[in-house]
Amino acid sequence: MADLSFPLSSTPGALAGEGEGRLINCAIEKQGERHVIRRVPGLVSAYSAGQSTPRGFTLGPSSEPYGAFNGVAVRSTTLLSGSLPGTDLVTWAMNNKSGTPDLVAVREGGGAYVVSTTTVSAYPDADLPSGSANSVAFLGGFFIFSISDGRIFASQLNSTDINALSFGSAETAPDGLKRGIVHANTYYAMGATTIEPWLNAGTSPFPLRRATSVIPFGLLTAAAVAGHEQGFGGNPVFVASDGTVREILGYEAKKVSTVAVERFIALSTTSSLEACVYTSRGRQVWVLSSDIGSWEYNVANGSWNERASAGDVRWRGSRSMQNSAGGWYIGDRSSTSVLQISDPTRTENGSALTPTWESGPLKAYPAREVIPALFADLTDAAATVTMSYSKDGGATWTTPATGSLANADLYPVRWNRLGRATHHGLRVRFSIADAVDFAFLSASVPDLQIRKP
Repeated sequence: MADLSFPLSSTPGALAGEGEGRLINCAIEKQGERHVIRRVPGLVSAYSAGQSTPRGFTLGPSSEPYGAFNGVAVRSTTLLSGSLPGTDLVTWAMNNKSGTPDLVAVREGGGAYVVSTTTVSAYPDADLPSGSANSVAFLGGFFIFSISDGRIFASQLNSTDINALSFGSAETAPDGLKRGIVHANTYYAMGATTIEPWLNAGTSPFPLRRATSVIPFGLLTAAAVAGHEQGFGGNPVFVASDGTVREILGYEAKKVSTVAVERFIALSTTSSLEACVYTSRGRQVWVLSSDIGSWEYNVANGSWNERASAGDVRWRGSRSMQNSAGGWYIGDRSSTSVLQISDPTRTENGSALTPTWESGPLKAYPAREVIPALFADLTDAAATVTMSYSKDGGATWTTPATGSLANADLYPVRWNRLGRATHHGLRVRFSIADAVDFAFLSASVPDLQIRKP
């Protein structure tokens, strides 16, 4: 009996014959000492925002969801008067002012706004160079703004007022600032080549002081950082200036990307890279999407899987926030709805969500194998599994053949007479289109025969 190997992280090769297998719309789950493959959670409609192109979300006053879309802002399902120009990333922050807190939105391309329950208006204090502000965060009662030229401005305590002298400068390197985020009571000023941590010192007129350490990696593009969001419970993860993915651990940035993920980043259009997060089944998931695809990172076990929505090369989800009930809202690139992560759901707002997983090569190079049969070990489900195989390193695949899981607890799922492999060995691809839960445990070839080259 020869077992096929399946990857713990999706590992497509750059060329046919490379790679150790793929996980698309499915992921590794550890159960005791075993690893099984399970499908990723689905999506359901939470509410209709009536607008396209999600740009960023937050919970505002009274825990209502606010979202930025193409040129506008929406409170729950209500379109706000005034404009929020563009389609670029929008960051949000809300302070602790008694009564009705202030809510602020800032465009990546430059521009700060105050958002009420009815209106979007220009930031009211001219001491903030609002046209150059490219992000906002909240720390200890203060709105903190990053400015493209490297300055960091802070508001007065629980106010939108700005003291003209309430600013500092990120000066470790002349790399400006692309964004600022807050995590673990620290403001991370993210430039093109460095990241400076700043701490709340409570000083006046500027309340922050620079920490003694600097992270020697910058942020590749403003939207490519997530994990600092309220409710996520993990650490910020970002696409670094060297084309890797890194996790911020205090004053360090630990590399968590694989060669396959780094290849994906290099082949993507940089400006299209965007990150978001969600949690499901106790899994903290960081998602990176671009114009050529989407990858998910399981923070707990360090594994990676790919994700793609029906009819698209990438996931339809874009931007995210935790809602007041503890679930996760996700913007939808394919409709005007705001979606919600739903583990029991096996579709994406009614569209197919098809898990596909590929094995690494079963080979005894330079010998060639004869494959009399293939067995797949899956849990019982009212579903059909399809199988195709490749004998040329994954360059081409056979027409899929089907097998039933209806009695998988009694009879093994099998396919007979796969023939003789080439020196590339045998790779197998499984897929389940039915909207059911399942677990894949293993696949094997009985009585494998080795033939001399």
